[in-house]
Amino acid sequence: MCQIIVFTLVFWISAEAQIGFNLGPNKHAILDFESTNHFIIMEVKFGNVLPLKFIFDTGSEHTLLFKKEYADLLGVQYDRKIPLMGSDMSQEIYGYIARRVNLIISQTYKITTDILVLEEDYLKLEESTGVKIDGIIGANVFKFFVLSVNNRKNKIRLDEAQRFKSPRKYSEIPVRIFRNKPYVDGTMTMGRDKLEVKLLLDTGAGLPILLYTNTDENLDLPAKTIRGTLGSGLGGHLEGYIGRVHHFEFGDYAFDNILSSFQEVESDSITRQGMERNGLIGNSVLSRFNYVIDYPHQKLYMRSRGRLKRKFKYDKSGIQLAAAGHQLKDFIVQRVLPDTPAEEEGVMKGDVIKRIEGIPVTFFTLTGINNILSSRNGRIVKLHIDRDGNRIKKKIKLRKII
Repeated sequence: MCQIIVFTLVFWISAEAQIGFNLGPNKHAILDFESTNHFIIMEVKFGNVLPLKFIFDTGSEHTLLFKKEYADLLGVQYDRKIPLMGSDMSQEIYGYIARRVNLIISQTYKITTDILVLEEDYLKLEESTGVKIDGIIGANVFKFFVLSVNNRKNKIRLDEAQRFKSPRKYSEIPVRIFRNKPYVDGTMTMGRDKLEVKLLLDTGAGLPILLYTNTDENLDLPAKTIRGTLGSGLGGHLEGYIGRVHHFEFGDYAFDNILSSFQEVESDSITRQGMERNGLIGNSVLSRFNYVIDYPHQKLYMRSRGRLKRKFKYDKSGIQLAAAGHQLKDFIVQRVLPDTPAEEEGVMKGDVIKRIEGIPVTFFTLTGINNILSSRNGRIVKLHIDRDGNRIKKKIKLRKII
């Protein structure tokens, strides 16, 4: 199962990006969202009329539209074309600044703001998530408010800071807000080493934690890792390693044997993005909490949903799938990891899964198939595969690979 990372931008809007907003007569807004593949996905009416799906991303300083054809359809005027930093933090790609774009988020929160429109849909997140995604809601949309995320009810509340009172039964965790992005300090144990790390809280990353291995000489890879695609970012796929960290904690909360991704990036590129950091905490961890980010007062409050001891699951087949076709119901093998059950059974890149456990895949989502492939050890999963027009049956016996 491929985890997804959304890396966003360095500097691109010199003027103030937030133009105007309206919380309504109650001075607060309640925003509904759906949780898919560890992403927070919200409905946004682009230009007040066109219903689109955006990822809510605390790790992005600005708001992005992936599909330029939607902006062109509504006659959006562009200020200028600019280069952007790609997912490997070295490749340049391009986008257009659009000024004073009207957005209605979750039918209740109206805002006029500047956004970035990508020249092409570089991310193609539909392939990795199996759901339609048109853009990213960045911090310029909510940086003036207190933002409360309720992951049990799938709701986000925006409050004016002067009206907000600290929540009861929440732990206050030291946080620094830099360029509208929240950073926390954590501690992790890797082998015999105990490391202090600074991490970005990033709801736009559908994984537990990501560590940049070259930001600390003691940030070594665990003894057991697998190499593979970590996810999708601006400019292409992100390659790295996946392993487990023995112990990780931040604030009052601790995790053992946490699934972790590891990537090497240019340290200068991290510095150019803003605050130096060792990695990020993704939404696979954050979704286990209800939390409040008070942007104006630089405060963070968290409360566990009672799910901290649940294991972080990973695929047990060795198959990485992509969704394509009508309604994203064509499930294509994008990669087969070495020394895994799928490789041993002869599954190949390019195979198209037609049935799983005897049921046509049209009845499944990509998330549903990935859940089956990450279920209990020893389970035998029956696949019907199309390979160059030939139907092939495979039996995959699941086992823990990381």
